[in-house]
Amino acid sequence: MTVRIEAIDESGQGPIHIVVAGYRARPCENLVRAAKLSGSTYRVRWAAGSWAEAGASAGVMARATRVAVPALHQGRALVGVGSLAGGIGAAAVIGAANFRIRYATARRDGLRLADEIMKLPGVRTRPLNLIGHSLGTVVVRAALERLSERPCHIEDVLLMGGMTSRKKWDQHAEMFRGRLVNLYSPWDRVLNVAPVLDRVVGTGAILCDRLADRLTNHDLCRELPHQLNFWKHHSGYWNSFGRFAIPV
Repeated sequence: MTVRIEAIDESGQGPIHIVVAGYRARPCENLVRAAKLSGSTYRVRWAAGSWAEAGASAGVMARATRVAVPALHQGRALVGVGSLAGGIGAAAVIGAANFRIRYATARRDGLRLADEIMKLPGVRTRPLNLIGHSLGTVVVRAALERLSERPCHIEDVLLMGGMTSRKKWDQHAEMFRGRLVNLYSPWDRVLNVAPVLDRVVGTGAILCDRLADRLTNHDLCRELPHQLNFWKHHSGYWNSFGRFAIPV
């Protein structure tokens, strides 16, 4: 799949907003419109994955369950519990491997996105703002790195429930002129179980001396849906991100 940019609202003046959703997701046009961003707004389609990729993990669990349930009914607890544990472990390994592939894909597509952004009308003269959610923040960060080498004016970067690392943001301080806004929740269970080594921006504040006067961290845990509804909690940023998005 190639990276595609789709227009939500277009204008001949004002800033350009690029909105990138995360793994197996697309930015909701209605929620993006509700933010009432001035200028032009575009959403990005990248190789974020599809639910069909869960087939291998789901198949392993199904086979384990077919063995485990009859065994438990027959009183063979050791066989039943062992089958379930093995199935869960194998599914987790498959899922982690698939996620690592998608993480690398996000970086690759971020570099490709930069090339597509440079084709937009007025991008060389109008302010450019980058907005990412979840794994889409990895796409945004890669695009930021490449765009910093191009003749464009990157202003603000907005991260929501981000999967990108909190580290090394000092290296990006000169890549954009405006704010770095990080919306996060320490109780985001989707991010807390993600198979990544670094602490991610979506679960805590970014600390960066070189961006101190342009960096804002917002803990939105209490404003998002309850963390026990883990998916709505993780995706709830879209309902109110306009409050923290790029100023008009």
